[in-house]
Amino acid sequence: MLLNHKAQNNASTGGAEAKSEPKDYAKSYRVFATFIACAFLLLLSRFWYLQVVEGEHYRQLAFNNFIKRRVVQAERGQIFDIKNRVVATNHPSYDVALTPAFFREQDESEASFLERIDALAGALALTNDEKTRLIEKLRTVPKADRFSPITIKTGITRDQLARVETNSLMFHGVEINATSRRYYPFNEIAPHLIGYVNQINDEELQKLKIYGYRLGDVTGRMGIERAYEPMLRGANGLSASVVNAKGIPQTDPESLALMRDWHDIEPISGKNIYLTVDMDFQRILKEALRNYPTGGIVAVEPQTGRILGMASAPTFNPNSWSGRLSRDEHRDANTNPYKPMLDKTLLSYFPGSVYKVITAVAALEEGLMHPQDTLNCPGFYEYGKQRRRFHCWKHSGHGAVSVVEALGSSCDVYFYKVGEKLGINTLADYAHMFGLGSATGIGINNESSGTVPTREWHNKQSKEGFQGGFTLSTSIGQGDVKTTPLQIAMIYAALANGGTLYYPQIIDRIETADGTPIFTYPKRVRTKFPFKRETIATINHGLDMVVNSEIGTAYHYRLSNINVAGKTGSAQVISRRVKSAAVEFKYRDHAWFAAFAPIENPQIAVTVFLEHGGSGSANAAPVAMEVIERYFREIVEAEN
Repeated sequence: MLLNHKAQNNASTGGAEAKSEPKDYAKSYRVFATFIACAFLLLLSRFWYLQVVEGEHYRQLAFNNFIKRRVVQAERGQIFDIKNRVVATNHPSYDVALTPAFFREQDESEASFLERIDALAGALALTNDEKTRLIEKLRTVPKADRFSPITIKTGITRDQLARVETNSLMFHGVEINATSRRYYPFNEIAPHLIGYVNQINDEELQKLKIYGYRLGDVTGRMGIERAYEPMLRGANGLSASVVNAKGIPQTDPESLALMRDWHDIEPISGKNIYLTVDMDFQRILKEALRNYPTGGIVAVEPQTGRILGMASAPTFNPNSWSGRLSRDEHRDANTNPYKPMLDKTLLSYFPGSVYKVITAVAALEEGLMHPQDTLNCPGFYEYGKQRRRFHCWKHSGHGAVSVVEALGSSCDVYFYKVGEKLGINTLADYAHMFGLGSATGIGINNESSGTVPTREWHNKQSKEGFQGGFTLSTSIGQGDVKTTPLQIAMIYAALANGGTLYYPQIIDRIETADGTPIFTYPKRVRTKFPFKRETIATINHGLDMVVNSEIGTAYHYRLSNINVAGKTGSAQVISRRVKSAAVEFKYRDHAWFAAFAPIENPQIAVTVFLEHGGSGSANAAPVAMEVIERYFREIVEAEN
């Protein structure tokens, strides 16, 4: 009974609590709904106020004012030589840009528009072609690009700057931007190596947009400027201002309020690059080529592969090419028969007798010849069943010569004979060991790989296919074998150091704009020649004889105070039977001389190439000797 009574009481109490819960929920709901309604009415009243009471004011503010974003150009990184002298830097400059949306008013007549264009063209001294292109751009600019500034003149003069500022009310939408222009203080010294910059064109812009480039931006066009463009360029910043419909900046509080959430992005300067070359030595190389219209010189440090200097002729002034060249200047450069815009140190040519060291190494390493063995040179070699004659450059012959004497006197017959025994494919194998047939990896100016012909290569190149005589021509650096001056310089540097072929190194280090080191380039070994020490010693003995023996082809140009070893080369461009002086320039021999010095402790390897320069001994050797002598006298001694 007691239990039943308690159960009834609990049941009645629970029922009462259950009945009260809906009343509490209903009360809470009414409070919440009232709050929402009040908030909605408050927002609605504010919206009504902004739309109806202040609507016209804000419509005019929004219509009349724009947030104009402006790219802040990053400072391009500088380039220095090994002595920390600036070779490429930036000078303050002013560019004029025009925003299409702000320049031409919607109701402006065509006559008024053209009148202002004429006035602007006059203020900036635009040519008729430049003015016509500007009008065309303004008439055809896509709607999406109407607010993007168009650069119409770079590097304006002070007078032009003053004229634009004086007529600023007429030239609304025209702005003057403080920027910088690339400057090369050494002018015509080493432009192929350093490079230059100029503006990208419309076609390039389509490819470079994804990397943040804009019309009017510059990019590297040659040398270090091109190869290291991503590092030198830096990252542009971004700033903004409020302008009205005519592009005039607005500074009132209401206008500035439009930018309350804007934060400028600071530009990041490009990296600074330090080269391995000395501009004093570069001047020496340029001067050494003064008597020859076209050619190149490469100088290498044998123990590291560091480039001491590279010069190509004819030269040009990168400051001119970094601006806007006239049509006449473009035409002159493109029609110049000596091709000033090509880097001759990295193009491939017939090497002539500087190639003979490869044939000599192959003969010694394959056991066909020993250092003391001799072959007879009667002045020619009769080849094949038809006994076709291949002549030596010395028609009277050299008599019995060893490999050392054959190198010293540059005896063609010796190399014809050993070349025939080796075969063209074995010669190709050794050429590849020396790094020929592939680029050195210097990384600038579309370096040529050269050509190393094989039996298979000849079969693909002509209907007649491989002919046995091709091997004889290849063995003396003629025929179809081609090398670059840089490749030859690296080979002779490797012979000088005892057999280590390095990758050429043109960059010493890279730093941030504030001098923080990023990367220092170490020397890099490409390969170590698998040749016997005796083989390299024998070859170098022959190179010594070229300069320092009376039978040597460069004996008359030896230096009295520096022991130089080297090899002359005269590469025929066409087959001929007349003297070089009587041949049209473009058909004359190429002149080569490759050398290192001093013999007892090589500190420099030099290759001189004179395109259609004639004799290697009479022309290229004196140039190389001048370079070597001045290097030790003006560079090495000055440092000590």
